Amino acid sequence: MKKILAFSLVLLSILAFGQTEKKSVYAGGGFALRTGEGSSQFSLNPTIGYFFADNFALGGTVSYDGQKLGAVTNNSFGIGPFARYYFGKTATKPFAVTEFDFLSTTAKQANASTIKTNGTRFLIGLGFAAFINETVAVEGITGYSYANFKDADGSGGFVLRLGFGLYFNKNSAKTLKTNVIGE
Repeated sequence: MKKILAFSLVLLSILAFGQTEKKSVYAGGGFALRTGEGSSQFSLNPTIGYFFADNFALGGTVSYDGQKLGAVTNNSFGIGPFARYYFGKTATKPFAVTEFDFLSTTAKQANASTIKTNGTRFLIGLGFAAFINETVAVEGITGYSYANFKDADGSGGFVLRLGFGLYFNKNSAKTLKTNVIGE
């Protein structure tokens, strides 16, 4: 229990806002839940990245989208790379983002056949990371997303996504280790 409390306190007191310098690590993502009469939708997209240069991160993302509309169930899994470039040195950092996912989708209707298909999806947009402390940021992304599946017409549109991010660098990792494990 003491280690968990110490870990939590360290996360709230790490050294510098906006740890987007070279050799930092980013972990984040978002989720969405929507329900309505006869329908429900759940989305989850964890991400992890590495800053290869100051303010420039490359990483990977995994996505799951589940949707039920009446008797039709649709599940989609995706995996792919992302790139982000951050601007400024303030507690709120705007960034440009691009993502590309390889998708596998399964659609099933009650008492009917199952349809499986593969495709791709890309996103290009702008975002912001509003740091609430030295390591944790609330994030938003807006942009254009386009998906294309085998044997189907592609579709695209406006995207608005909210989530969070955790930013760690070498100094924050040392501080965390010292405060949780001791030295």
